[in-house]
Amino acid sequence: MSAPAQLPPEIAAQDKGPSIVIVSCIVTAISTLFVVARLYVRLQIAKKLQLDDAFIVFSLICGWLAVAFSIAAVASGNGKHMGTLSLDQISGAVLWTMVGFIPGVYSFGFPKLAAIALLTKLLNPSSTHRTFLWCLGITCQLALTGCIAILFGQCAPSKAQWDFSITEKTCISPYILVNYSIFAGAFSGFVDLYLAVYPAIVLYSLQMNAKRKFALAFALGLGSVACIVAIYKTTRIPSLASQDFSYDTSDLTIWTCVEGSTIIIATSIPVLRPLADIIFGRRVMGSGGDSRGYSRGYKKYGTDRSNNARDEHELEPKRRKVKHPYDLETNVEVGKDSSQEDILPRDALTTPKKPVDGIIRTKSVMVYYGENDGPLKNGEDWK
Repeated sequence: MSAPAQLPPEIAAQDKGPSIVIVSCIVTAISTLFVVARLYVRLQIAKKLQLDDAFIVFSLICGWLAVAFSIAAVASGNGKHMGTLSLDQISGAVLWTMVGFIPGVYSFGFPKLAAIALLTKLLNPSSTHRTFLWCLGITCQLALTGCIAILFGQCAPSKAQWDFSITEKTCISPYILVNYSIFAGAFSGFVDLYLAVYPAIVLYSLQMNAKRKFALAFALGLGSVACIVAIYKTTRIPSLASQDFSYDTSDLTIWTCVEGSTIIIATSIPVLRPLADIIFGRRVMGSGGDSRGYSRGYKKYGTDRSNNARDEHELEPKRRKVKHPYDLETNVEVGKDSSQEDILPRDALTTPKKPVDGIIRTKSVMVYYGENDGPLKNGEDWK
């Protein structure tokens, strides 16, 4: 990471440090607002936190840690060309940039687990698909962790990457890190895309109001935006092998923070439906209804009898009353003597009918019993 001796004045004046700080703080602050709103919905309306909330909170903490380390790196000279920095500034810029990549990577990794936890709850996939989704998310986390391991392990001792007083060191080619990181970044983008397309496919097959179906598919498919960000960020990864590390990795630092904030926001939006209904006075993801719908409908966001949190969008088999295949659904009153009384309304029996000219259509129903002329037993076939 040696710097060139001299730089033209116009190049030496270039500084991406302010852009790193401003963009990172803004996008992370926006994602924080969404997380706060998410926690409000879960604590005040649903009355219970879920596993996906824990993943999101951890991701947000990682995001702010990445911002803090980025600010420390900028204070040391990150964002400027290495030819304009002293050895101490270069050391600080490289160290804090590398450290900042650790929480930065997890800030866009763990929201994928939050998305999986949310989708498996709402869409109720089969056990095989549920296992596949979790394996996909965990594999992605391991792949991203591999980037961090290679980043700090590419030199022995690792400290030699930022401590230039160490002359005896052994380093692998930096393109090993670049190529592996490109693979991990592409795989991360694929996971984002899969988690965005999967709910759209499930909702398309359901018999649901088209407006509500589109709204749900849009809300649950916002991860596709994170996929686009991940793809673009992957094009910035070769800067890890640049000789002008402090300047060329600035874009990678910015887009790492942007990707983390984007997926945090995308994963939080589907949970904010109750809050949006209260604010706008209508069912944002529903098919319409009166403006007071939120006051009656959010009992479904609480807990059920088994104290398990429920969501109105949860897709699960409907609980229907189990009936015998031979049961007849008729409104017949049975007296104490087990005889059938007054099938017709009382007024129909007491009020005399006026004579009607012409043909009168009548219907008769005959019910046959078994050979013993007794009522059918429970489960007995018609004869």
